[in-house]
Amino acid sequence: MTYRDIDWNTVWKDLYEKNAECRGSGECASIWESREKALDFLNQSRENPDRIRHIIDGLPLRAESAVLDIGAGPGTLAVPLAGRVARVTAVEPAAGMVEVMEEYAAEEGVSNLSIVRKRWEDVDPAADLNGPYDIVMASYSLGMPDIRTAIEKMCKASSGRVYLFWFAGTTTWEQGMLDLWPGLHGKEYQRGPKVDVLWNVLYAMGICPNVETVRMEHTRRFPDIDAAVAEYGKQYRVRTPAQERMLRDYLAGMLSENGDDLVLSGMTTRVKIWWEVDGCR
Repeated sequence: MTYRDIDWNTVWKDLYEKNAECRGSGECASIWESREKALDFLNQSRENPDRIRHIIDGLPLRAESAVLDIGAGPGTLAVPLAGRVARVTAVEPAAGMVEVMEEYAAEEGVSNLSIVRKRWEDVDPAADLNGPYDIVMASYSLGMPDIRTAIEKMCKASSGRVYLFWFAGTTTWEQGMLDLWPGLHGKEYQRGPKVDVLWNVLYAMGICPNVETVRMEHTRRFPDIDAAVAEYGKQYRVRTPAQERMLRDYLAGMLSENGDDLVLSGMTTRVKIWWEVDGCR
């Protein structure tokens, strides 16, 4: 088999499904159904404001712009974007995320944000969206097994540019899983697809995108080690006292004191990919 014979969309789907099976997380949106987890996600984003600034400041925003934010979560980008453009449509399927986004928008006095409560795969652009949009974006929300079909729909919804944000290499949170999964579960952790696969999917579609890479710190704060164990215990599928001891020992060696908090931080490579839709119609 040569490089040209590889079906990169199938490669993406295979890696995605193996990662989901390994984590036992099912649908990507299902873990964000609770308001508590959605609010925690928004607070985490506020603890790492560089990511939000990096994304928003890098977009060609105008007062008259229309923006589509796919997988908008609790509105970490959609709400501040609405303060700078004419209108924003946020696509978000998780009930908890939508509830927190609505609260966040109300707090900020945002009235030009509309929310489509569906998975991107289930969105009908003609019926559900008010397009076309100058900017269509998916910021670290590419939990879509059929990524090619998802991108084709993004292109159709845009009259200007499409922006995708994803990861290169091992992320900070994945490293812990790689370290602990064999001891916790007796098998290697299966990482999800990264930007190398995504770029090849785009190239196979006839899209040669712009690429920008940045190293950015990711930080989690906890009041004590018990809170850290409780948080990561859910992510790491900890079920037994022995597994909890293993996780606790690992975190004790990774957490550092910062004032009254314990902090877990590391550098993650983040990638912005964008292109003009004229090149993908």
